[in-house]
Amino acid sequence: MYIIKELKYFYYIIVMNKDEKMKVTNTDLLTNRNKYSIDILENNVNHLDEKILLATQTLTPEFCVKYILDLDIEGGGEESYIFDVCYILTFQKHITEKELKDLINLSDDFVTNK
Repeated sequence: MYIIKELKYFYYIIVMNKDEKMKVTNTDLLTNRNKYSIDILENNVNHLDEKILLATQTLTPEFCVKYILDLDIEGGGEESYIFDVCYILTFQKHITEKELKDLINLSDDFVTNK
């Protein structure tokens, strides 16, 4: 059993050194809370559940605005309403409402000025 744990740790180090191209699943997020870097999460975000990401990992305001926040409440499905500023702040206590709103405004300005 000890050898298996050591091998898993060794494998983890090797994978991490390959430009952080580590494959992460929702189960990994649930098992390893606050473990993964933003780079790793960004490389895996397309197949990860937003709810699990919010509940298990420490995210940056930029990550939340780019990948989690959904302001298109009318155009989304049943679950789209939950990914608003208040919902994000419920799970990401280190982020302030001002930080998120400032980033949203910057994003809007960038799109408008394009």
